[in-house]
Amino acid sequence: MHYDKVTRLLHWGFALLVPLQLLSEELMKRPKPGRIREDMQIFFFEMHEWIGMIALTLILLRVLWGFVGSEGGWARLFPYFTSNGLKGLKKEIFTDIPGWFKGNFPAPDKEDYLAGTVHGLGLLLVLALGISGAMMLYGMEESGKMLGFIHDMKELHEVLGEVLWIYIFGHVGMVIIHRLFGHPMFQRIFSLKN
Repeated sequence: MHYDKVTRLLHWGFALLVPLQLLSEELMKRPKPGRIREDMQIFFFEMHEWIGMIALTLILLRVLWGFVGSEGGWARLFPYFTSNGLKGLKKEIFTDIPGWFKGNFPAPDKEDYLAGTVHGLGLLLVLALGISGAMMLYGMEESGKMLGFIHDMKELHEVLGEVLWIYIFGHVGMVIIHRLFGHPMFQRIFSLKN
């Protein structure tokens, strides 16, 4: 599977910012009425806000790039929206996944529908996290109080953050498995050549 240079640069940004977001979330304390926070907890909360806005910008750029310039575009990330893509995805699900349990791990090629679907779902997950985080940031009262819809967005943001941890471990795990089978996935997405 080939990734264009813009996609690779944006992936570099995600690879740096998403782990920072997840780690800052573990060390921060958000404002809450009556809550006393230490300086470090405030620092990590503010870091989480800033990195979140930068990450959301990169995500939106990636979405835009999917529409206007990415090789394969949305057909690669959401193959189930076309009849050929859906057929290819079903074929991979019913042939490739059972093969994994028998030690058959095919090298990714141009029509890697399953990987594209996983990447597309990851993009949607991070986009939802970014949007819900931005809504919290701009909808929260100065005291940290969140009411109604903004409180619901906070709850959604927290659940999606847990899902993102699972996604990251699975994503990195698949890269390691590909590497063990001799597939140069890491070089394909992180190389800045051509």
